[in-house]
Amino acid sequence: MSRKGMTGMIRLHKWQLDEKRRNMVELEKMKSDLLQNLTDLQNELIREQQKIASSSVINIGYAAYAQQVMVRRVNIVNSMVEIEVSIEDMKDQVAEAFKELKKYEVVEQRQRERKLADFKLRQQSEADELSINLYRRRQRQG
Repeated sequence: MSRKGMTGMIRLHKWQLDEKRRNMVELEKMKSDLLQNLTDLQNELIREQQKIASSSVINIGYAAYAQQVMVRRVNIVNSMVEIEVSIEDMKDQVAEAFKELKKYEVVEQRQRERKLADFKLRQQSEADELSINLYRRRQRQG
């Protein structure tokens, strides 16, 4: 693959890796938001329980409220489990994208090293040729 083609492939794989990392950050943010929702829901339930406990009036609506809170809690926990699975999958995708990027970077590095070695070999060959020619001239003159 040409140098230009390799550079394009590396750029593409870097972009793909960055995209996957951004997706991972979004998933982590969603998980964090759900955890906050769960905490808020728990705090709300505690406040309602404290109100009921301190009130002399029996609140028949509390049972329905508590039922609703339990359903919301289950939904949030289920969503968190789904997001956790997505995060694990995304971690695998990020690792794979990173591995793919490194493969192209190693190939590019080897191409550069070969090019540099060829250049040094040509320089050495030219220097050797020059030295031989100088030696021959001196031999002829002397």
